[in-house]
Amino acid sequence: MANIPVAILAAGEATRLKPYSDQAPKCFMELEPGVTILDFIVERLRSLGLDDVYIVTRPAYSQIFREKLGDSAKIVEADLDSFGNLYSMGLAAKKIKGRFLALMSDHIFERDLLEAVLEAIEGAEEAFVVCLDREPTISEAEEGLKLRIDQSRIVEADKSLTPLYGIDTGIIFCNDSARKYIRKALKQNGVTASIKDALNLAASDGQVSFVDVTGLLWKDIDTPQDLEKARRIYWSILKRELIRPSDGFVSRYLNRSISSTISLALYKRRIFVNPNLVSIFSFLIAVAGALFLALRSFLFGGILIQVASIVDGMDGELARLYKRSSRFGGFLDSFSDRLADLAIILGLAFALWPLNWFTALAVALASANTILVSYVTHLLKSLGLGVESIRRIPVTRDVRLFAIFLASIIGFPEVALYYIAFTPFAYYLAGLLLAKRAGGGVKRPPIKGSIRAPWPEIPSQTSLVKEAISEIVSRVLKLALALLIIKLVGPIISGFTLIQLENAALTSNDVLLVLEMVVIIYFGYMILSSTKKLTDIIAVRLVSRVGATKETLKRVFLDLMYAVLGLVAWIYATNLSGIPLIGDLLSKIVMTAAAIFFFITLYRLAKRIYHVFADAYDRLIE
Repeated sequence: MANIPVAILAAGEATRLKPYSDQAPKCFMELEPGVTILDFIVERLRSLGLDDVYIVTRPAYSQIFREKLGDSAKIVEADLDSFGNLYSMGLAAKKIKGRFLALMSDHIFERDLLEAVLEAIEGAEEAFVVCLDREPTISEAEEGLKLRIDQSRIVEADKSLTPLYGIDTGIIFCNDSARKYIRKALKQNGVTASIKDALNLAASDGQVSFVDVTGLLWKDIDTPQDLEKARRIYWSILKRELIRPSDGFVSRYLNRSISSTISLALYKRRIFVNPNLVSIFSFLIAVAGALFLALRSFLFGGILIQVASIVDGMDGELARLYKRSSRFGGFLDSFSDRLADLAIILGLAFALWPLNWFTALAVALASANTILVSYVTHLLKSLGLGVESIRRIPVTRDVRLFAIFLASIIGFPEVALYYIAFTPFAYYLAGLLLAKRAGGGVKRPPIKGSIRAPWPEIPSQTSLVKEAISEIVSRVLKLALALLIIKLVGPIISGFTLIQLENAALTSNDVLLVLEMVVIIYFGYMILSSTKKLTDIIAVRLVSRVGATKETLKRVFLDLMYAVLGLVAWIYATNLSGIPLIGDLLSKIVMTAAAIFFFITLYRLAKRIYHVFADAYDRLIE
């Protein structure tokens, strides 16, 4: 990850925040008692190893910054009274050698946004790299610097543009070559030139690229209303930053939403709970859950185990919020987790006693996997390998405990045992492949030639709307035809027994049911793919009318379709119960998954609509 100098531009007059800004620079305003905007920015810089910090400010404020930051930052004083933000950037460019990162002192942002920028600029050759938010709120789209893009390049930047593609978020990477565009823009427009003037000069030479930071939190603070909103977003940023890169799917989307809410509530009220006590409390809850499982009280056992999984995240959250992280705390948390996992597997074994050879093997493998998954992860990290890609395989502790919770409350605890016993082997295999790729191998010559359109390339004579609608209609007709064929063939081949077991039989009717489900899934996916193209076209046409970006409108449409898809899957899952042996279980699993998907999609849709249109709604009711 890049480690480069950072220039914080803090020379603005903050006229829209008067009279509050008469007392101190804007960045000294607090997000919470004792935490200023500047504190917030500097803490995120230092957390990523960015210690070479320059502050560009007015002479009247230099002493305040020196008292606040001491020797940890270099102060650059502006020599004029009236100037634009490009002049501030130019002053920083004169003091800093080589490339640097320019930040606005009135912007807050989550650490992942800054991290995304640092990763994107590793090999950047363009003069500027800006951050693109494709889903700003309507008010942000009105106020912000709007960007027009062509593939991977910015071709124009201006506040007067239609917000088709998105806006800049105020973090700008400046390469060595950026200086000539800064000087040229100042020469052409004078000291009142803005950063967009330099960006447009560079864009005309194809020297401005972007990193997409859509979905990451940030806020530009220009007015008292902005500061009020920034103080709300601040807590959302803290909540997001409590999520660790190593968190599994369940922890990221379920457990953390609960545990971080509790941790932040304690932190806001300054109620300190020792993180080590939380680790012990989580362990005791897990052991209690294991005892209930052993006594075959699966409902209470499953619930306690999921509660333990949620509480397990709070020790680290409280340690980070109160800055009390320690090596001993990390050791205690990890050690108690392993003991709790073994106790839970032992509880499952007692619940399923007596064990046949296969279940006994599953118990042994599950016990080993509770330790091996963490061990393999540690080994890969010790080799300097990033494990984020393979952590998507659902075998992390949060997923294992959630599997036990889910299987227990529906009365099939053995399913969770088999899942924990055998699924981690996919993780081990992925780890081996990751280590092998990182270790290098035989270099193969590149394949010569390139994929291109045949000459002459003739533009399509069909409009995009007509093409998308035709594709949707075609695939809907194919789905209808396939279902019709299955319905017509069904009576002819129904009633045949394919496999006969003691208490059940697999018949041709069951095969037809599965075939019908496969056909619906396949063509449903194809129809959804075609619909995405149509929503893209519709979104472009609505941008100027609604004021939201194309990406925002497109995702709203897609979330609506995904919600309908989840509802259809839930309704259709009831038909699966007729399959012998596994029908009831399969039906419950699909219905549960479809219901979770449906509600998550609805929640995401509501959250997106509120995020984008809340400001417009507030203005309307005022």
